[in-house]
Amino acid sequence: MLQTTNVKSLQVGIKHKLMGVDADLRFTGIYPTQNTQACEKGWFCPYLFASARTPSVPRANDFSICQFFGPFLGGDYLLAHKLLSESVNVLSMCEANPTVDIGTNRMLILFTGISPFRANMWSTSRRPGCGTIVFHLLDGCPALVVPVTNKAPICAWSPWTLSQMRVAANAMNPQMGMGGGYNPEWQHEQICEWLDSIISVQHINPTVRDRYVEVLGRSVSLVINGALALDRCQPLLGKLDPERSGIVMIRY
Repeated sequence: MLQTTNVKSLQVGIKHKLMGVDADLRFTGIYPTQNTQACEKGWFCPYLFASARTPSVPRANDFSICQFFGPFLGGDYLLAHKLLSESVNVLSMCEANPTVDIGTNRMLILFTGISPFRANMWSTSRRPGCGTIVFHLLDGCPALVVPVTNKAPICAWSPWTLSQMRVAANAMNPQMGMGGGYNPEWQHEQICEWLDSIISVQHINPTVRDRYVEVLGRSVSLVINGALALDRCQPLLGKLDPERSGIVMIRY
């Protein structure tokens, strides 16, 4: 297993001409929540808010994956390119280089944390014409690239945060699975099932195409395990907010 020895913080600007529009969010694996006050599942919403795309996540339900379908900004692709180029370890099930045309889009899956532009206030990230947000990349958390079909959203995220992972790891008798607390096997199943619904099998590298389900499962495990291992690296985490850190997927 990889171990995090360095955290890289990237300040990213998302240029736009929007005046504040509703974000098109769609949810998979919906089930009733046990805590209507919980807000962890919307941990990645500030990215959309910063770029004037206002998200709305229902409190009554939990879900396995939140998908964002628009409006699209060119900065969304550029963000994926930047995060990919800055990732130390990349697991690729196809050609990951964005300058190479493979005939379809790709999805970047990685664990990351986000922070506001200034003063620890998200309102400072929603700047006119250019949303500004800080992404934190950890060298012990590999990124994964898979080819996807036209059903893939612009971006998506798993609702589980690093904070929830820590609570489950430290609990004596944690509730686990659907409707309960965090469970890594449950998150793994959620992500793999969702990726399997959008992956473009014909564009997977021929060397792994026949066993892509196994390779995909192991790759997602490495992404999740990288996050689970962060408890041993707390002095290195710096400004990483565990309540704003999780697994995100960005199309490019």
